[in-house]
Amino acid sequence: MTSSMSETQYLTTEPMFRKKLDNNGQGSAELILITGGLIVIILLVASYMSNMTEKTQRNLKNLLKQERDFLINKF
Repeated sequence: MTSSMSETQYLTTEPMFRKKLDNNGQGSAELILITGGLIVIILLVASYMSNMTEKTQRNLKNLLKQERDFLINKF
């Protein structure tokens, strides 16, 4: 009778164990998707900031060149 009882316990715990593995896999997949989404957002923000910095640098360079030319022509 004990072998029948231990066999029954094994059969009832096995599906719960499999369900737990599936839940862990889904959580891991969700974590990977969230991490990937965050990386994409960070790359987009970094690209935007880089473009903004480049435009600002170009505008300041042009402004300094215009002012330098103006001062040279003034003398």
